[in-house]
Parts: sequence; C-alpha cells; structure tokens
Amino acid sequence: MPDGKQPMLAPHKYAHARTRGFKAQEALDFMLSYGVAILIIAIAIYVVAQLGAFNPSIAPVSCTPSPGFACISYAVDTDGTLIATISQATGGTMTIVGAACSSSVNATGNKPEYGNIGVLGWSSAPSYYPSGIASSAITSYSGGSFLVEAKCYDGAGIARGNLGNVFTGYLWLNYTFSGLPSSIYHVNNIATFTAKYT
Repeated sequence: MPDGKQPMLAPHKYAHARTRGFKAQEALDFMLSYGVAILIIAIAIYVVAQLGAFNPSIAPVSCTPSPGFACISYAVDTDGTLIATISQATGGTMTIVGAACSSSVNATGNKPEYGNIGVLGWSSAPSYYPSGIASSAITSYSGGSFLVEAKCYDGAGIARGNLGNVFTGYLWLNYTFSGLPSSIYHVNNIATFTAKYT
C-alpha cells in the first residue's frame, strides 16, 4: 500500500489460519503418540522373542497314562531313547516282553504307526532298543514300578532331537499276566506323553 500500512485481513481469514495450525498440531501429536506406542510394543515383542517365549520347546511336559498305570518319570534322550519309569496297579503281576515308542498310532488305533509296530521284545528286535539293555523280560508287581527303555520313532525314523526340544508320542507295552497262558499277550498303549529332549 502507498501509505505503508499493512492491509487488514478479514476476521474469517484469521480463524481459518488458526484452524490450520491446530490441525497440524493435532496431526503431529497423533503421530508422536502412536509412534511412541508402536515403538514400545515393538521393543516388548523383541525382548519377549529374545527370552524364547515363541519357542515351541517351552511346551509343558505331560504324561497321560491309561487306567491301571501311572507315569513316575519320563524323558527322551537326544538320540531318541525314551527312558520311563511306570507304575502299575492292575491287580496282577505283569510280565513285559516288548515296548515301543511312536509319534502316532496306526490307522486301526491298536498299534504304533512307526518303529516297533509289532511291539516285539529285545530278543527278537534289538534294533528298537538302546544298546546295552537287558534282553530278559520285565516282571512288574501290582503297586510296583518298572523301567522301560525304547527307541522312539516318527515318520523320518528314529526321533532324534536337540536339547530342550519336545517329542510327543505314545508308549506301548506287550505284556501278559501271571496265571494266564504265556501265549496270551496284550499290546496296549499305556501312556501318551510330551517330553523334552535331555
């Protein structure tokens, strides 16, 4: 302007300029707030992942026995050998002649899917047992416990694993009761378990 005065803006133009400033400030506040929240969540997820919370090896170990049996202790060695202490309360003396450990049950549901599918004893199928195991049958009295050692199998063969990983499978026994003819054997799944490789 020739007289050096600034032109007067209409009041509605000031209001519009202020509104734009408030909107910009709100957008900045929104981005900072949510950006910080996302950063905190990302750091938390990273820390939890580093602690191994997403690792399947932290799955709980468990053993669900069949009626008349109880799991006392059980573990799977990294070479695939199941070592389990089982007690029985069937009311009779058992003679156990075979054991099998498999990751799944066969299609008919009455035998292991992999490995020692006949639940044969050590004398007829030593490859399904760890080396050095006694070749004789196991006698178990009602109310007592016994130790079972057998190689665990899955679809790839012997179920070897790394320390801390888990194996889920079934323990099968081939046994007869005292007082019955020695030809009457039972092949039963006596426990379903999840164990860590040790």
